[in-house]
Amino acid sequence: MEFTFHPLCRSLRLTHLCFADDLLMFCRGDRTSIIVILRAFATFSMASGLVMNSEKSDIYFNGMRDEEVHYILNISSFREGHFPFRYLGIPISHKRMAIGDCSRLVDKVVMRIRGWGARKLSYAERLVLVQAVLTQLHNFWARIFLFPVTVLDRIERICRNYLLGGSEQFHKMPNVAWEKICRDRKHGGLGIMHGRNWNLAMLGKFVWWLVSKADHMWIKWVNHIYIKGQDWLTYTPPIHSSWSWRMICKTKDKMKDSFCTGFWNEQNIYSAAKGYTWLQGSQIKVPWYPLIWNKVNSPKHAFIGWLAVQQNLMTKDRLLKYGIITDGRCDLCLNHIETHQHILYECVFSAMCWSALKTWVGINMPNVGILEWSIHWLAGH
Repeated sequence: MEFTFHPLCRSLRLTHLCFADDLLMFCRGDRTSIIVILRAFATFSMASGLVMNSEKSDIYFNGMRDEEVHYILNISSFREGHFPFRYLGIPISHKRMAIGDCSRLVDKVVMRIRGWGARKLSYAERLVLVQAVLTQLHNFWARIFLFPVTVLDRIERICRNYLLGGSEQFHKMPNVAWEKICRDRKHGGLGIMHGRNWNLAMLGKFVWWLVSKADHMWIKWVNHIYIKGQDWLTYTPPIHSSWSWRMICKTKDKMKDSFCTGFWNEQNIYSAAKGYTWLQGSQIKVPWYPLIWNKVNSPKHAFIGWLAVQQNLMTKDRLLKYGIITDGRCDLCLNHIETHQHILYECVFSAMCWSALKTWVGINMPNVGILEWSIHWLAGH
């Protein structure tokens, strides 16, 4: 019998791929080719004594008549598989990843937040959970897929709501923009990973493999099927190409300037961290960074200090602006509208507290706000 290769595997004469203890085999959708594969399995079993578990094996058909499909299922005892299916927790599909395919990831994020929501956690504690857990949940998927923008927006919204409001639902207007939160701390942010840019940086490794002509089976396959000797950096994908390939090409178009400069190319190794930094763009280092984020400040006070320095505390002037309250007078002096400038610098009660604090500590400090003075004093002691 004559075996016929799968149309997309013929040029490389590719018949199978192995992943750990899993095996994927490919052939043309005809009865003869599939029978050849089944006979090869039987010969291998007789020679090695190893028998394939048909209950854990699936066969996927495309473009075959129903009678041919039923015949193959009867002689092979395999289950008929359907797309999308999951492998190592990742949805595998021959079509574009739909929003519903990512629902499992979003559900995981929401379930974690609901488990934490019963506990009254401070801003700093929620920040640690967002950095260590929530933004890391999608890292595994981000190494393989370019997420739909809608899914990334939902994940970012959930993380922002929990950070600023303590639950996945936050009905107030956020007092800090998410783009600012995702900056590095030395640039005025909180160092939370920006989902979109990190997703692109992770997919940048595929682009870099093609730039550096890495020795991978996937690189050989892509060159035979899609690129076919064209210049990769100027390559345009055809309309009939797969969604995944078009997304990789889209990533290439966004990052090709950085690959041309090669500023992160160290010993021909791609660094997703440097790719992410490049995608974040040029940012200015803030002068107050060492006063807020230092080893002496407690995380809780550092976070409040971060909000205060950027004038993002929910003072009464902001609540009055949003229509949440009707009286915006300072509760300490009852004479002026409560603003950042007033409560930290101009309030009579704040000045009395600051003066008493200076006397107690015994240090003559310049006439600055309580918060700024406290941070400066803690940083030096």
